[in-house]
Amino acid sequence: MSEKDWDITNRIHTKNKLEIIRSVFNMWLTVWNGERQQSWTNREWYVIDLFAGTGVYFDNKNKVSGSSLILLENIFNQRDKLEKNKVKIKLFLVEIKKQNFDNLKKNIEAFLNSNKTIKNIVEVYFYKEDCNTAINDILGNINNSYKNPLFILIDPYGLQIKKETINKIADLKNSKDVLLNYILEGVRRVGGVYKKGQKGAILNKKEIKTIETFKDFIGENVKIISKTDKELLEQYVSVLSKKGLNVVGYDMPYSDRKDILYYLLFASKKVKITKIVQDIYYRHKRKQNSQTSLFGEEYEKSNIFSVDSKSKIISIRRKSLLYKTKVEYGDWTINHIIGCSHGCNFPCYAMMMAKKFGWVKDYEDWRKPRLAVNALEILEKEIPKYKNEIDFVHLCFMSDPFMYDSEEKDLIPEIKEMTLKIIERLNKDGIRVTTLTKGFYPDEILDKKRFSLANEYGITLVSLNEDFKREYEPFSAPYEKRIDSLKKLAKAGLKTWISMEPYPTPQLPKLKETGAERIDEILEKIKFVKKIVFGKLNYSRLNYYNGNYSQIHGNGDHFYKEMAQKVINFCKKNDIEYHIKIGTPLSEKNTKSIFK
Repeated sequence: MSEKDWDITNRIHTKNKLEIIRSVFNMWLTVWNGERQQSWTNREWYVIDLFAGTGVYFDNKNKVSGSSLILLENIFNQRDKLEKNKVKIKLFLVEIKKQNFDNLKKNIEAFLNSNKTIKNIVEVYFYKEDCNTAINDILGNINNSYKNPLFILIDPYGLQIKKETINKIADLKNSKDVLLNYILEGVRRVGGVYKKGQKGAILNKKEIKTIETFKDFIGENVKIISKTDKELLEQYVSVLSKKGLNVVGYDMPYSDRKDILYYLLFASKKVKITKIVQDIYYRHKRKQNSQTSLFGEEYEKSNIFSVDSKSKIISIRRKSLLYKTKVEYGDWTINHIIGCSHGCNFPCYAMMMAKKFGWVKDYEDWRKPRLAVNALEILEKEIPKYKNEIDFVHLCFMSDPFMYDSEEKDLIPEIKEMTLKIIERLNKDGIRVTTLTKGFYPDEILDKKRFSLANEYGITLVSLNEDFKREYEPFSAPYEKRIDSLKKLAKAGLKTWISMEPYPTPQLPKLKETGAERIDEILEKIKFVKKIVFGKLNYSRLNYYNGNYSQIHGNGDHFYKEMAQKVINFCKKNDIEYHIKIGTPLSEKNTKSIFK
């Protein structure tokens, strides 16, 4: 490659990339050089650059350091502390192209000879071969231990890095941090070739090779190229996240149009490290665009692509949120989540609709919630548009705003935080909010300065039977946890309510006894609330869901009439407002405005 190929005079994205590489690697050295890390790490560290290039670029004919020289310059700048800590770094530089390799070796050796003291710290290994081959020898020359820190830079010219190679790196025991360039432009190009072949066109040898390269890059299932850019990126990142690595990504734009050229992905086992890199990305974005965001720093950071290896949610972007619901006691609503980790088996109407519209594939897919990370951005546009039409907004009819994580025994943090921000934003414009959950309420809700006293907070409670919960609400919050959190809100003077719907019958499939006839026990537990909504279980839907078309409970109407009467009597006695849902015996249309 000629000097012209390494000219970045007009390549703003390359200059930005080099600046980010410098910042991220400088952070890496600083963190691992800290006292806390020095107390347990071994003194031999590893740095790998799998596409080292020539070591330099040219900007208006002036030499600019490339990735390999940036790595060495950062090490040189921190040499005093590294020497003090007796750290030795093995630097592996890989470059397959002969002319590039020759220039690389010349440039690196020139730097080493000009800065001789760095040789006390760094030992450089050169590889003139394909990175997918060189990786085997490199890994044979490192100590595969979590005590030996490892930094890997992967900045390919296209899609030359194989998925197999990424897997080998991800499988290492080392405390590893990976900076990887995901070439979105290259993936799109392959997509065009693949779709061309799918339409029956005859592909030439180069095009066939392109698809084979993509298989190496993304995996055998080349059909996923038909997915969106974001879905493809998430598929690729899953190679790292499934190995326990957390990922953040800088979306590098083209210099001449509003589109993404590639993502600089940073992966690390430590969440704290990825948070630091996320901050580096954010500050770099602010430097490139000085315009202040309407939504604040934290919101902008949340929009930086990220995958938490332990996260229970998938990030999505929506085009709209607010809409007027047809639910009888509702007004306007927001469903900022698709899917629900609670996995209820009534069946869940929301899940059935999500499957019908192709939002989720099956039950397990439904249990992987997708959170609209741009919800606040949408609300900024929609609130002024609909504000005068809204009486109140309900969260949520198609999911759960305070979703419970049954493994962690806590709320899913990303969903909780977004829900709180949405409530706060609506309240800011004087819009009151009603909520309903099978999770529990966080203490933040008690902040009366942050949230309106007009809001109403509810839980769903249709049983106290643990066998029923195990079969029909398997992953929701424990009954007592729900009740206690609501009671805490009521004691603080906040408005609380209960949804007893869909209320079960005494017998159900897989469960001969539900204890449903003992509704008085439930009512006594919740006599502190201000409102109760009661509704029956939809038999035909349950029959269909279970593949069982027989009648489940022969005298269902008689049972529900008895239960509804008990609810009405209890509410009247305790001065509680109520609504018996339409279709349930003893329902009255005039009570459906219970929240208006």
